[in-house]
Amino acid sequence: MNADKGAGIKSLGIHDSLSKDSAKVFSNLIETAKSLPTTSSELGAIQLSVNEIKKRAHELRAKTKPKNDHTRAHYLLAGSGLAIQDVESSLKALKSRQLMEQNVINRAVEDDLDTYLKTKKDENILSSIEQSLASAAKDFDNFINQNFNLDWEQRKIEVRENFGILTKKRRSNKHSVEVQSSMLPPKWGGSGRSILDGDSRLNVNENFATRAKFEKYAKTINSFNNARQGGYDFSLSHEVLQCFTDPTDANNRQLPEAWKILDHAHKVKDVVSSSKSFLEKQFLDYVGLLYTKVAGEGLPTNVNKVKAFIDHKLKNVNNTWKYGNLTIVNGVPIWAFIFYLLRAGLVQDALEVAVANKLSFKKVEQSFLTFFKAYVNSKDRKLPNEFISRLHTEYNQHIKNALDGDPFRLAVYKIIGRCDLTRKNISSITLSIEDWIWIHLMLIKQDVSKEDPVYEKYELTDFQTIISSHGASMFNGSYLNALMLSGMYELAIEHAMTINEIDAVHLAIGLACYEKLNISSSKDGNNNELVSCQDGEMKLNMTKLLGNYTKSFKFSDPRIAVEYLVLINLGATPEGPEVCHEVLRELVLETKEFTILLGKVNRDGTRIPGVIEERQSLISLTDEQAFLHKITEQAARRADEDGRVLDSLLLYQLADEYDIVIGIVNKLLSDLLSNTDISQPLLNLDDNSETNPVLIARKLINVYVNNLEIAQKIHAKRKETCILLLKMVDIRKAFYLHNWSLTLEKLEGIDMIPFADELSSRKRAQEFSNLSSDIKKNIPNLLIIAMTCVSKIVGELNSSEYQSPAKAQQVEALKRLAKNCMIYAGMIQYSMPRETYSILINIEVAL
Repeated sequence: MNADKGAGIKSLGIHDSLSKDSAKVFSNLIETAKSLPTTSSELGAIQLSVNEIKKRAHELRAKTKPKNDHTRAHYLLAGSGLAIQDVESSLKALKSRQLMEQNVINRAVEDDLDTYLKTKKDENILSSIEQSLASAAKDFDNFINQNFNLDWEQRKIEVRENFGILTKKRRSNKHSVEVQSSMLPPKWGGSGRSILDGDSRLNVNENFATRAKFEKYAKTINSFNNARQGGYDFSLSHEVLQCFTDPTDANNRQLPEAWKILDHAHKVKDVVSSSKSFLEKQFLDYVGLLYTKVAGEGLPTNVNKVKAFIDHKLKNVNNTWKYGNLTIVNGVPIWAFIFYLLRAGLVQDALEVAVANKLSFKKVEQSFLTFFKAYVNSKDRKLPNEFISRLHTEYNQHIKNALDGDPFRLAVYKIIGRCDLTRKNISSITLSIEDWIWIHLMLIKQDVSKEDPVYEKYELTDFQTIISSHGASMFNGSYLNALMLSGMYELAIEHAMTINEIDAVHLAIGLACYEKLNISSSKDGNNNELVSCQDGEMKLNMTKLLGNYTKSFKFSDPRIAVEYLVLINLGATPEGPEVCHEVLRELVLETKEFTILLGKVNRDGTRIPGVIEERQSLISLTDEQAFLHKITEQAARRADEDGRVLDSLLLYQLADEYDIVIGIVNKLLSDLLSNTDISQPLLNLDDNSETNPVLIARKLINVYVNNLEIAQKIHAKRKETCILLLKMVDIRKAFYLHNWSLTLEKLEGIDMIPFADELSSRKRAQEFSNLSSDIKKNIPNLLIIAMTCVSKIVGELNSSEYQSPAKAQQVEALKRLAKNCMIYAGMIQYSMPRETYSILINIEVAL
């Protein structure tokens, strides 16, 4: 009893131990199974059927079948006090229990078999879908590789084509154009980048104020181009100044003044003389305005205006003079009076004041009148050479270092004698920026010679260096005007760009108009900067400036973009016209606004020019027809390549490539006929002549055939193909209206389907390969239409209440026609869609 109990306990212990071991084994199996290949792995899936699994499991059991030999176990268990019989009985009990569990498992497997099969079916479906997607992706990749070849040599050719540097070679049998590169880089380019894709962040449509300014300028530029083209006078500076309507705008206050400087400068080519006279006039205008405000004494003469200015400028609030060493004569500081008369450009008035007050001059100043008269009476406002050394001596000995000297006396001596050029500033007098610039301009000597001593040399370039070295910080919001007055127009544009880009662009246009700018040459190398130093002087990249500006509105306002881009040729370098042509070509290809830019063709075939052609006289075209043909044809090829068929049709017409036009129309019409179900109409009520191939073809054939000049440019075969396709359209219309007899009559009229006999069927089959692709692809539909019409007519005749020999003969004739069609179809069946022959057979069987 105890032994049995002990054996039972030990048996249970063995079973528990086995269960734990089994659980561990199964855990290991599960973990190992995770590393098996899955459907997503590169090794593929392991797919075994249920029978295969059962077969392999049976083979494994056969190899590892246990034997009832427990001899070795006897030794193992000898010292444990456990009888081998007990162990064997325990194993039998365990086997019985395992068998029961296996039966339960088998039943569960049988119950789950349906679920397994269903799951397997779902997996197969998903696998098929996955394979279809993979196949589609592979097909798409192949399509991309075939249609978008990334061969770099080919890409270089395409890039060159974009920039119009290709030579063309037409092929008569296709409407496409083969091109070969001239292997020359764009002459205008430095970076190879599109001119119209610059780095400007300007957006003229950003807000109402910016858009309003843009439109004002655009109207002015349009009027300017009209005047240039018409050959009549137009004051660009005057018109632009009208655009500055807000005088309180501090940021833009410099721009109107810059235009005033430009307006004055274009009348005088010499920068120094122009700037001096501008500053003098500006000062006199200010003095006059001040005179009206302070109500000065006496008549409003220039002398009295300057006198009133001195009272206002040099007196303190308590009516005392700001400077203690002023020479006062009759209540007027005489030297300050002479200085400001000179500042206002009133040289003769200054001499008269000096003569009238000569008694007030000190002994050391007695020779001043002699010097001053010689200065005023000289043509170029220069002191004659015989007086220069005497004045310099007097200045150095008595004026320069006089402790109680009048500061304005020093200024007057320095100006008329160009004294002490090592110290050009007059620190003892408070000067405005304009005064400071004016004094420097007065000290400049423009005809410096090698014989002149170094201390006598002060040229415009020296003054420009001083201004540029000081930079914008010194001039307190007047740096743009300082650059303009010193003749540094290129740097002025660069600085104006930091104030307002729109204003800066138009200031550059004005400077180019008045021939004040140095325009950079595209031959100067990699010049991507707006302003650069070339050949020792500053130059402006006008192409970059205008290209950047038009970037923000080339799509919204292409017509206005042309108005600006033609200005590239304004005062440009010798290759300016060529650059202008390249940029206009870019505009056409990028915007695709072909009707606006290149023109359109009326219903009667007449051509209406686009804006580029309207401005052809402004872009220096030596052969405008060649240029327009080239740019139009290039745009047509691009449109054709992009699949924009209607655009390419328009452009090829504009390029006078009428044969190509008919070729494209034939393809459109053929595709429409072959791809539209024969039970559907080819024309809908909402179709229009601009988009429907049928209407397009009818219009063009009518225009081209009636125009002898155009007709001569079209190949006879293409014209015949188009006419034949239009006849097929009429056949389709009769078929859609169920007019079976008329349909057959029209089919017989085009002579494309064998109506006569078996011999004609064979002959048509032999000629099939020689047909154009546009006709060939429509033969299957014509056969189906013919057989359908025969079937319908035969059916009507057979169902007729009254039968006659004539009707019987007609049925026989129709059946012979059907037989001829089937012979023909049988001979060309492998050149037709697979389903076409089946449809024809079904129709024939039903006859």
